[in-house]
Amino acid sequence: MHLKTHILPRCVRRAGAGFTLIELLVVIAIIAILASMLLPALSKAKAKGKAIHCINNLKQVGLAMILYSDEFDGYIPRGNGYPWFLCYMPYMPEGGKDKDFRQVRIYRCSSYPNKDQKRQQIITYVINAWKFSSPTDKVGSEQVGPSKLTAFQVPSDTIHLTDNENGAWRPIITGYQDGITDLNDVWAPGHLPYSESGTVRRLSGERRVAANRHNDGANSVFLDGHAGFLKARAIVTDRWREVRTSTATVR
Repeated sequence: MHLKTHILPRCVRRAGAGFTLIELLVVIAIIAILASMLLPALSKAKAKGKAIHCINNLKQVGLAMILYSDEFDGYIPRGNGYPWFLCYMPYMPEGGKDKDFRQVRIYRCSSYPNKDQKRQQIITYVINAWKFSSPTDKVGSEQVGPSKLTAFQVPSDTIHLTDNENGAWRPIITGYQDGITDLNDVWAPGHLPYSESGTVRRLSGERRVAANRHNDGANSVFLDGHAGFLKARAIVTDRWREVRTSTATVR
């Protein structure tokens, strides 16, 4: 009786056989291509999530502003009087006690580039302290102390707080001991992201408003309490003034 010899077809891999070097390289190349396609999307999604978180923070600050105004005869904090973050702390859902605002995470934008792990910036927004002598005044000066909320002609289009720039010039606020500073407000043309003078608008080296915190712009809370995003080039002088020559929304 003859035994039938079974010949293994060449297309069938023997048990225990490994991948060839070429096959491994192909798999690695495919994974690298997929990663290169997915990582930018994941990065954008992460940045978008941080921007939404920042907007939600500012909405809470907007609500605190309205509550504060109701309690203090229509006044809101501005400039370098008693700091806004201390004024609003009693209205924050996270609380805080006395003058300790270190745990109030709403005051921090998660997109702020805190590079120094030992000294973390915990106040990442700057306040509108711009005072103008007339609707045509292009320079203005610094408002010290509170203002009436009703003094603003177009509250829905007037900035109250916005993302601050993370320049080396800005002191790091880690607590009450360094919370009183004259660099936490906006009141001059140079504090804006871009210069409004001349035919070519240039990035300002003295800017206090972030030029690129979220997609070439900054998040802001406005004087009617709502929060939203503005492109850096749309953050112009008229968005800070009490009275305008026109009540139309600034474009």
